[in-house]
Parts: sequence; C-alpha cells; structure tokens
Amino acid sequence: MAGINVLDKRLRSIGTQSTTGMLIFGRTLACSGVTLAMALDAGINATKVAYKGSYRPDFMPNAHKVEIELVYDRNSRKVLGVQLWSKHDVSQAADTISALMHYHGTIDELSFIDMLFSPNFDQPFNYLNLVGQLAVKQENGYLRT
Repeated sequence: MAGINVLDKRLRSIGTQSTTGMLIFGRTLACSGVTLAMALDAGINATKVAYKGSYRPDFMPNAHKVEIELVYDRNSRKVLGVQLWSKHDVSQAADTISALMHYHGTIDELSFIDMLFSPNFDQPFNYLNLVGQLAVKQENGYLRT
C-alpha cells in the first residue's frame, strides 16, 4: 500500500488488528485484536470466554489441545480479540478472527461460520465455532432480531 501511494495513487488504509504469532518450545502462540485488559481500559463493556479442547477428534493421532481466550463486547456482541495456544499450528485461526473483526463479526456469527470438516483437520465444529458457542451461552443465548 505504501508503494502504491508513493506512485501517486491514494489508497486508504483498511486498518489492522495487530495479528501476530510465534513458535515457542514447539507450541504456537497467536493473537489478534485486544486483550480483555485493553478493552476494559478503553471503557468497553467487554468480557472473555475460555475454551480448551482437541483441535480434531481424539481418535486421530496427535489430536493436540487448543486453548483459546476470546474477548468480545457484551453490548454489540462484536469479537474484539483472541489469544490461542497449542502444539497444533493455530496461527491461521488468528487470521480468521482478524478477518471476522475487520467485518465487525459477532459471537453469534462466529459460532456458526462455515468451516471445513474432516477428522484429519477438524472437529465437526471447529474450535473457533466452539469458543463462539461458549460466548453465546455465556450471554444467555443467540441474539434475536
């Protein structure tokens, strides 16, 4: 974008969710958006929900556990941030949440967003769906319009 703008075409920044990841002692730590502390400091009525479970069915080899903290706005139900930790590579899950946040996605949408299913790669509900469903349950059900 900077290179394009140098050549006189003016593109507006679409912003960032500060998505990042790293490998630490054979585990992936990935995050996007804000932490609960950051959201509360900004005056947002935010909370978090935690999920821990296998990234794929337990009968599959190396069905590593995934730990997730999802931060969301209790008023708008918008997803504000995520932190993920696993022996499984969860870096692309941070990218998925980044895209969801860019488009102002909610916990209700996250709970049922379409993800592929195959026992080689995933549970019937992806771990991102499952953390979204936990957030919806924490908020006493799905938003009715």
